[in-house]
Amino acid sequence: MKISKDTIAILEYTLRYDGPEGQIVEKYTEDDPTEILVGRGLLLDVLEKNLLGLEPGDGFDFLIDEEQGYGPYDEEKVVQFPEADLMAEVPENERIDLKTGEFIPIQDMEGHHYEALVVDKRDGMVTLDFNEPLAGETLHFRGRVLEVRQASEEEIRQAVEE
Repeated sequence: MKISKDTIAILEYTLRYDGPEGQIVEKYTEDDPTEILVGRGLLLDVLEKNLLGLEPGDGFDFLIDEEQGYGPYDEEKVVQFPEADLMAEVPENERIDLKTGEFIPIQDMEGHHYEALVVDKRDGMVTLDFNEPLAGETLHFRGRVLEVRQASEEEIRQAVEE
């Protein structure tokens, strides 16, 4: 079976940024593969396009530039907030100690959810980065298709609802 819309592709791959010799971001092996649902907008469009039509045993090796991936890094998405303002709506028993280098969940006044990287914390101010972690990076995928099967209606429903 070939990878197509509404199939589950079981893959082993290594994802690096900055090209084939760059730092490893994700790695799935034959012993610990990943399963992806194809054709429901859950993956980068260019990633799906590169996988469509592949069959078990087929290898893949391709680059995704920043424009096709997560876009360029945007300095305007790095913002400072008073720490007291960030914690104002968080119940006392749910407050966490904000640590540099950690991702935290944020909800804006309209109820939209985001994830932000704590870049700096000092003098009562917290600097948060709302860029996608791989924004501005060229991504390199190299791997192999291990298995392809038709997704069940339940798998599709669950994936789309998440």
